[in-house]
Amino acid sequence: MNSPKPLKKSNQIGSALIAASTLCLIFAAICITFFSFPSIASASPLPTKIWEKEQSRVLLPDWSQITFNSLPAVASSGSSGDRSWQAGTSVDNILKLGDINDVKPEILSLEAIEQLALGDINLENISLSAFPLAGKQTVGHLAEIVPNLSQFQLSDVPPIASLSSQIAGVNPNINQLQIGQAIKQVPQLAQAKLNQIDLSEFAIAQIPNLNSVNLEQFSGWSEELISNIPLLSQVPLSNFPVPIASIGSTVMRIDTIYSRYESKRSNTISGSDVEGFAVACEKDCAYIELDDMENVGRRATGPLEGKQWISGKYQEVRGGSGCLIGWEPTGRHPFGEVFKVVVMEPSETSDTVDTALYFRFTLPCGKSPYIIGPVPFLSYSVNSPMFVGRLEGGSSNSISRSKGVASETKPSKPLSSNQAKKNALPTQPVPESKRECARPATYVSGVDVASLGEALAKLSEGTANLESAASADYEAIGEMVCTEGARNCGRAIGRYQFMSYREDVQRTVSSIPGGTDFLVRVNRGQKPTTEELFQYFPPAVQDKVLQNSLAENLVSSQQEIDPKTGQVFKGDRLIERVAQKHFGGFGSKIDASYSNILGGYSLKQYGEKVRELYNHNTSDNCQANSGDSNGISNSVGSAITLNVSLSIKVALFISSFLGGMWFLIRLFHKRKQQFFFDTNRFGDSSYSWHGCTLPLNLRKEEVEKQGINNSNSKLFDIQTALIVAHTPCCKWFKQ
Repeated sequence: MNSPKPLKKSNQIGSALIAASTLCLIFAAICITFFSFPSIASASPLPTKIWEKEQSRVLLPDWSQITFNSLPAVASSGSSGDRSWQAGTSVDNILKLGDINDVKPEILSLEAIEQLALGDINLENISLSAFPLAGKQTVGHLAEIVPNLSQFQLSDVPPIASLSSQIAGVNPNINQLQIGQAIKQVPQLAQAKLNQIDLSEFAIAQIPNLNSVNLEQFSGWSEELISNIPLLSQVPLSNFPVPIASIGSTVMRIDTIYSRYESKRSNTISGSDVEGFAVACEKDCAYIELDDMENVGRRATGPLEGKQWISGKYQEVRGGSGCLIGWEPTGRHPFGEVFKVVVMEPSETSDTVDTALYFRFTLPCGKSPYIIGPVPFLSYSVNSPMFVGRLEGGSSNSISRSKGVASETKPSKPLSSNQAKKNALPTQPVPESKRECARPATYVSGVDVASLGEALAKLSEGTANLESAASADYEAIGEMVCTEGARNCGRAIGRYQFMSYREDVQRTVSSIPGGTDFLVRVNRGQKPTTEELFQYFPPAVQDKVLQNSLAENLVSSQQEIDPKTGQVFKGDRLIERVAQKHFGGFGSKIDASYSNILGGYSLKQYGEKVRELYNHNTSDNCQANSGDSNGISNSVGSAITLNVSLSIKVALFISSFLGGMWFLIRLFHKRKQQFFFDTNRFGDSSYSWHGCTLPLNLRKEEVEKQGINNSNSKLFDIQTALIVAHTPCCKWFKQ
C-alpha cells in the first residue's frame, strides 16, 4: 500500500508551482491588455479628437474647444521692431486683431462674440473699462457708428453724461438734449474721448447698442490686443468667421526620425508661403521622414515615399511680406495661415518628435515672418499617422539656412519602421477606455450628443454606399438629387451626409472665402473633389454643424407630443425623433413610412436603427467616460514601453518554466497519484481514482457511504483530492 505523505508533499509543491505560474500569466495578460496600445510621451494639454482616416486614427486638435487664451504660452522671448514678447506670455496678450485678420475678427460685434464664446458670461455684467477700444473713441465717432445713439437724450447715457459734466463751460441743461444735438452745440464734447473719465464705474450696456457695432467700425481696431476685446479670447478658433480648420486631407506615417547630424536633404515638404513647401536643406538637417499610410513594412513605393519635413528649430527660410520680409522657421500650414506648424526636436533616442506653432504680426506696410513662438503643440512617435494638410506638389530652388542651434540630444541610430510599433498614435491619445470613441462626449438635455453623432455617422455608411459607393467618412460625397419639385437640389456631403442645400450648411460654408461659389457649383450638379470638400467643409466644421443641429433638434423635439405615448418625446423615442429630423429634415413627419429619394430606410426605420446604435454606443466604455470632454490622458513614455515589453517576456518565460517543472513532478510521481482504498472496508474489491473531475463532496459522500472513517483512513487526503479533482480526466475502475 502506498504511503500518501510523499504524494501530499509533491502535490503541495505542484500546487505552489501552478499558483506562481498562474500569477505570471495573469500579470502578462494585464500588461498586454493595458500597455499594448502605443504609448508616447505627453506634450501639450490641447483638446484633441480622433479622425478615422484610411483605417487609421489620426490625432487632430479639437478647434471647437481651443481658444486663444487656452493655447499654451509662448516658450521664448523675442522682438522685431517695436513689437516684443516675453516667454510665458499667453498668445492673446501678444497678438492684436490685425495680426489675426485671416480669421476676420473685425466683422464680429460684441453681441456676436458673446454668442460664440465658451462659458455663460453676460456682457451686461462687464465693465466698460474692460473694453478699452470703446474708451479710445470720441463721442462724435460713437454717435456715428452706434445705431440710434445720436437720438438718445444725453442724460439717458450715463458715461457720456458724466463726460460732458467734466468739460469746462458746458451748460448743465445740455443733458436734456439729444446726443446728436449736444455734440453740434459743444464741439469739445464731440472731440472728447470716452476714456477721459473712469470707465470702471459704468457697464457696457449703459451705452445703448454699443454691443451691436462691428469691431472694424472702431477707430484703431487693428492695434487692439485680443485680450482687450471682451470674451474674444474665449471664442473657439473654429467659431471665427473664417474658422481654423484642417486644410486638405493628406495623412502620412512617420517612418523614421533623424537628428540635426544629417545633410543635403531635398525631397522635402517644408518651407514657407514665400519660398514654397519643398525647400531643400544643406546641413543641420534634423527631420522626420514620411511615407504613405499604407506603406508599412513593404517594399512597394508610392509618390509620397520618403518625404522629409525639416525641423524649423534648426532651419529657417524666407518669409513675410512688404516692409517686414525676413526669416522664419521652416514648416507647413495644415490649418491655415494664422499660424505655422513647425517640427522642433526630432529625438533619435526616444523616437519622438515635438511640434510647435509660430504666429506673425501685421503692420500697414506688410506682414512679418512667423516668428512669435514657439507655442507647444503635439508630439509624435515613429509610425504615428500625422496630418500634413494639402500637398502643393512641385519643387523649389530655394535652400534653407541653418540657425546654428545646439541639439538637445545625442545622435544614435534610429529605429526603422519595421522595428517600431505599428500605427502608433501621436501624443495626447484617447485613453484605453475611449479608444473606440471618435470625439469627446457632450450632453444636451441628458443625451450624449457625441455618441448620437457616432450612431448617425455609422448609419450614414449604409446611406453613403447607397448613394455614392463612398465610405461614411469626412470626404464622402453623395449623388446629385432634387426634392420639392426641383426647388432643392444638391448632394449629401461629409461624414454625416448633410445635404448641401441645408440652411446651416449654406451659412457655414458661405462664411469661408470662396464657399458661396463652391455651393453654387455643387448644387448645380458638379461633383466636388476631396480637396475642395476639405477646404470649404473640413472635418471640424462638419462636427460643429452636427453638434449644433442635434442640439437644436433635441430641444425642439422635447416640446413635441409623441403620438405613441401622448406625452412629450423622451428616452429612446427622443433619440428616434431627433434621428428622423436629421434624415428627413426639421419638419419631417413623425414615424413616416416614406424614405428619401433614393430609397433605403424609411424615416421610422432610420430612427429605430439610430436608436439601436446609440444605445450600443452608450453601453460600452464610451459611456463610462463620456463626461470627460477632453478625452485626453497622459501616457507613458517609450522607456516604459520597453520595460513593459520586457516584463511580459519575463512573465511568460517564468510561467513556462514553472509549468515544465510541474509536468516533471507529475511524471516522476505517476504511480503515487493512484489511490487505493482498504479492501477490508470495501469488501473483496478495491477502487482507484485517476484524476477525477467530479466534485469532491460527491466522492466524499461515496466514501462515507462505504463506511470509511476519514480520520482513521490513511488513504483519504483532502488536500491531495483537491489537486486531483482538477486534473483533466476521471475514471473509476475495479482492481
